[in-house]
Amino acid sequence: MDPVRTRWQAVALLLAPAVCGTSGCAVSHGYDRGAELAPVGTTASALIGPAGGSLELEGLRLRVRPGALDRTREISVTITGQAPPPGFTAYSRVYRFEPAGLVFAVPASITIPFRGPQELATVFWTRPGAPDYVALPTSVARSAALAEVTHFSGAFVGTACSGPACCRRGTGRLDVLLMVDGSGSMAEEQASLTEQLPRMARVLATGDLDADGTQDFPAAESLHMGVVTADMGTYGFVVPTCAEPRFGDDGVLRTEGAAGVPGCLARHEPVHRYDASPGDDPDAFARDVACVAESGIHGCGFEQPLEATLKALVPSDAPIAFAFGSTGHADGYNAGFLRSDSVLAVVEITDEDDCSAADGELFDPSSWRYGGELNLRCPFNPEALHPTRRYVEGLEWLREDPSMVVFAAIAGVPPDAVADPLAVDFDALLADPRMRVIVDPYRPTDLVPACEAAGRGRATPARRLVEVARDLQAAGASGVVQSICQDDFTPALDAILRRVAASLAGACGG
Repeated sequence: MDPVRTRWQAVALLLAPAVCGTSGCAVSHGYDRGAELAPVGTTASALIGPAGGSLELEGLRLRVRPGALDRTREISVTITGQAPPPGFTAYSRVYRFEPAGLVFAVPASITIPFRGPQELATVFWTRPGAPDYVALPTSVARSAALAEVTHFSGAFVGTACSGPACCRRGTGRLDVLLMVDGSGSMAEEQASLTEQLPRMARVLATGDLDADGTQDFPAAESLHMGVVTADMGTYGFVVPTCAEPRFGDDGVLRTEGAAGVPGCLARHEPVHRYDASPGDDPDAFARDVACVAESGIHGCGFEQPLEATLKALVPSDAPIAFAFGSTGHADGYNAGFLRSDSVLAVVEITDEDDCSAADGELFDPSSWRYGGELNLRCPFNPEALHPTRRYVEGLEWLREDPSMVVFAAIAGVPPDAVADPLAVDFDALLADPRMRVIVDPYRPTDLVPACEAAGRGRATPARRLVEVARDLQAAGASGVVQSICQDDFTPALDAILRRVAASLAGACGG
């Protein structure tokens, strides 16, 4: 499989005149085509009722469709002198639509003239009752940006991306798949992850990376999260710790709530949804995700995180086959999780390397071909595993634009080797002596760990996960690798959030 990939180039950005400096946004109004500009504070208004109607101001056009309003309202739009958030560049004026908070039963359409690179031009619209801007699905025609809106707020056309790394419009849709290892050594790591989920949800909901009250990237207008485990069974062979040897958890999104955790239900929805709308609480959303992310420590000890991820995300008609000829779950058990126009973020949390097996005999305790210590068969029989290219191509297959994919692993790597998470040299990391696959002379059923943390255990070298991050990064996606051997996952989640933020803003991967 060698899917053709296309993406916007940054040439237009480099050639276009600057419209906003780092010290503030002096918005260029070149879109007026030489006409005299209306002063700040200019307002246009109209009475619009159930039959619909339209409103225009300085080239901006709002069209309210029939049935959008249940009674006649005075609708207005005002030119403001407001600047966009510091991390954003405006290609148009910033407008205020009133009455504030008005909700439409049928989406209204908005057309805003602008001057700037058409490949990057995005309509930014504030969330209901909040100052945070989200990126709306935007199309461009004749130097005007078009979008649909469901409520009134503030708006402008621009970009949240800067520099030559920008290649496309921003987006407000994000789908996050957490792959959480549920084997016996993961109790503390699962707790560290769930401690971070409320902060992660708040950052994505507001676009504020550092909690300083200033928006840094487009907030997620619509966020999906789901959780799978690394248990994919053992091809039917009965081995210790693997309760369901044929398929395991099979890449199906978890619904079982953590027993004994206050607030957790026995069953949760497989897809956790947060939308930037009144009444949606990011903390409640995070608590629900945490309930299924604490998956317990009784899962299969033969972890196959890459295979679980791929099976969770690809549809049944994908050109990818799984164990016993089975197919992917994206349009079956996991339907509704992955959307075609979202940024896809995959986060793998495991203290073992991937053992996604192509030959099920690898798990046969009586196998003569793969003899020796059962616990060491995966790292010492790489020919029995699926090549990592399977997962690189599989994730690429899901997106025409690879910059819409973020692949992150919190796994067995030395912490000091990934100290700068945005500048990891993946080849140097794989060449690090601590990443070698060597039997531990003091524990002959284990490997020498890549890292250890007092009171938390050890993690084996996650070579295959690093290879996937490296190769996806080379293909134009974003690859992030952080160490699982740390008491606090704040640095790891910060690194992942920064990559996600860049992708939501419209930055290229790689």
